[in-house]
This record gives sequence, C-alpha cells and structure tokens, in this order.
Amino acid sequence: MTPFNNPFIRFVAEPKYRWLRHTLFILGGLILAYKGDFGVANDPRSPELLRAIRINDTVTFLFIMSAIYFMVLVLIPRLLFRSKVFLFTISFFVLLVLIYLVVWFLDHYYIEPIDSGRNNLQHIELSLFHFIQIGAVASVLLGSVVGLMVFKKWIRDIQRMNELHETNLRTELEQLKSQVNPHFLFNTLNNLLVLTKTDPEKASQVLLGLSDLLRYQLYDSAREKILLAKDITFIENLLALEKIRKNDFEYSINTEGKTDNVKLPPFLFIPFVENAIKHGASTIGHSYLTLNFHISETQLLFTSENSKPPVKNNGIGGLGLKNIQRRLELLYPGSHTLEITDNPDKYIVNLIIPL
Repeated sequence: MTPFNNPFIRFVAEPKYRWLRHTLFILGGLILAYKGDFGVANDPRSPELLRAIRINDTVTFLFIMSAIYFMVLVLIPRLLFRSKVFLFTISFFVLLVLIYLVVWFLDHYYIEPIDSGRNNLQHIELSLFHFIQIGAVASVLLGSVVGLMVFKKWIRDIQRMNELHETNLRTELEQLKSQVNPHFLFNTLNNLLVLTKTDPEKASQVLLGLSDLLRYQLYDSAREKILLAKDITFIENLLALEKIRKNDFEYSINTEGKTDNVKLPPFLFIPFVENAIKHGASTIGHSYLTLNFHISETQLLFTSENSKPPVKNNGIGGLGLKNIQRRLELLYPGSHTLEITDNPDKYIVNLIIPL
C-alpha cells in the first residue's frame, strides 16, 4: 500500500482522529500554561497575587488558543493554502504583535499593580527587546502549528494523487480491455463473412462457436481475474473456429504445470493469438500456431510461435498488440518480460508474468 500507513502519520492526517488531536493539543497547552502553578501551597507570594497570576495565565492561554485556531481555521486555508503568502505573512506578524500586546497589557495593568515590586517579578515592558523575546516564543508555537498543517495537507495531497492515479489506471485498463473485445469480434465477423460466401455449412458452425465465445466475453471477461483454464478453453474454441474456416491450418496448445488455481486478468493472451491468426493462419498455404503455457510456483511462461506468409505484411503488430503491451505495463509494472522475435518465416512471442 502507500507509505502513509505509519501510525503517527495516520494520526496526524486522518479525519477520524481530529477530536483526539485537538484534545491532546489543548491539554498540552494547559500543562504549559499552568506548569508554574503546581505545588503553590508553600508559595510565599500573597493569595491575591497568585490568583491574579492564574487569571493572567488563563486569559493569555485563551487568547493564544484563539489566535491559533483563527490561524488554523481562517488564515492557513484562506491565505497560505491559496498561495497568498504575503498576506499570510502579514497576518502572522499581526498575531505576534497582538499576543505581545495582550501579555504586556495583562502584566502592566493587572499583575504589576498587585505586585508593586515586592516579589521581584520580571514584568513586560513596551520595548523591542521584550517584543522579540515574546515574539520568538510565540513564533515557535504558531510556526509549529503552521508546519503541522502544511505537513497534513501534503499527506492528503499525496493520498489524493495516489487515489487519482489508481483510478486513472483502472479506467485505462478497462478502456484497453474493452478495445480488445471489439477487435476480436471484428476479426471473427470478417472470417464469418468469407465463409457465408464459400461454405454456408461451416458458417453455421462458426455462428454456434461464436455464441460460446461471446458468452465468455459477456460473463467471464468482465471479471477482474479469471481462471487460466477458462482462458485456455476460450483460445481452443477460437482456434477451432479458425480451423473450420481454413483446413490447411495446424495448431497445438501445450500446458505444463497446474492451471486449476491460477487466476489472471482476462484477455492477456488473446491478442497474440489474434495476431497469429490474422498474419499467419489467414494467409494462403499451410500455416501453423504453437502455444505453450509453462506454470511454476512463482511465474507463468507463455510462448507463441506462428508461421508468416512469404510476402511481408506491414500491418503486423497492430492495435491488439499495442493494447496488450500497455495493459501488461499497467498490470505488472517492472515485473513482466515480453520478448517478440519477428523472423522472415515465423513470429515468436515469449511472455513471463509473475503469479
């Protein structure tokens, strides 16, 4: 699957963990905000000052959390994610200024009058130094949130791209497979047209055989995978029809290994057989086609060898072969081997696919 099955990445990106993420984030903020208030029973400062400090921490916490969620819900999606980086930068700076002003206001008008310099507390002043000091801490906090949001969006964008890519691949595979079926039907109807003029009795046999083949196409080829044995039976019926049409045509199908439980996408081998029929068996004179299926535990080796006419046919390797080459690239990217040898008197195909 995708590399985003890591538990941490799933926790960050998946919507079902949203409430847990926000709960942990708020709890972490509370711990940071009140970390100095644990064990205050022995604190020498006056109860009034301690109460003022807690109120100050609470107001500061609420304002910073409001600023964070305003940035998460408004600024990041409406500015940063829409490539309005300059406006987002200005807004980010304005938030830093507001946080600094709120911290200064609470300290200057609420804490400092109560303290009156008796507890040696360090107070916030309106100065560039204190602004940089507070702004640096706030920048780390807000910047971490921005980085997390960008990271989460990047993960979701990658996931959408992967889903779109897989959808496009499935669509392309279906389109390529649908192109194989009419291509086969076109060839068979052409053969039938010839027989209706030369041998009507054979034409009727071809029609019966064609009905079986179409049944296979309608019910079996629509599945994602079918038994290899059914595909071989389909090829046998197809070649039997070709034998009826042309007496001087010999074919053989040899299998080695167990085919019972082997399932493959449909119509992987039909284009090679169609190509052999179109450019070999359909020619004048003797022609042959030999098919071999060698099945091992890890792979299937398919070999096709057919005769070629003395006169070279420039149409060899047309639409059907181009489609199957593309299907193999999509179904077995980098894990299959297809070798085609085009000799003057014969055409050989060697295909290895993993099981």
